[in-house]
Amino acid sequence: MDFLLEQFEAGKILYKDDKYMSPCCNSGWEKLEKYYSLTDRSPVYIAALVLCPQSKWDYINDNWPIEWVPDVKQKMLNFWLSSYKSTATEVLIPALKDSKPTNTFQQWQQKKEKRVDIDEYQRYILSPVLQAVTDPRAWWLEPTQRKTYPALSIMALDILSIPAMSAEPERQFSGAKITITDRRNKLGIASIQAIECLKSWMSTTSTPYVDENTSS
Repeated sequence: MDFLLEQFEAGKILYKDDKYMSPCCNSGWEKLEKYYSLTDRSPVYIAALVLCPQSKWDYINDNWPIEWVPDVKQKMLNFWLSSYKSTATEVLIPALKDSKPTNTFQQWQQKKEKRVDIDEYQRYILSPVLQAVTDPRAWWLEPTQRKTYPALSIMALDILSIPAMSAEPERQFSGAKITITDRRNKLGIASIQAIECLKSWMSTTSTPYVDENTSS
């Protein structure tokens, strides 16, 4: 969305004297700005950026106004805590001193200093940014991530699987009208859902789906 807004803003300047392109650029910018302003109503947009391992908080820190950052970080944390957080994971931290304890107090102290409780989200944020990752969903689907971040990986896949636009879901919804004909008006919800899923999956293969009612 940031990219598209920048393109419209550049177009507004480039075509400011063009009687055809100028209104188009202004209308496109206004429509996108409307939806951009609605992203603040939900933490999902923030989470979608943060749960990309190639950026995490870097993109927001580098490109968003600094006064926005504390608020969005709190929203992301609240979203994680309220909807997905599992039990805390115990993580080993190297001892600060190499010397061996000489008494029971030092043994107790060293034992306490070696461990801290840190949950999956904090561990993910503290880990290095992986700029080589090009497909965040594929990364979260890897067994290593599913094991390391069992709850956070579910959150990431839930959010990153949301379509960027509603065009395809709306297309599938409209396609159900073709499926439910007069002779099929007793189809149940589960059957309709299965048929529409199969039609969608088959349309992505090399052999296109042809409905029997529309074939010649």
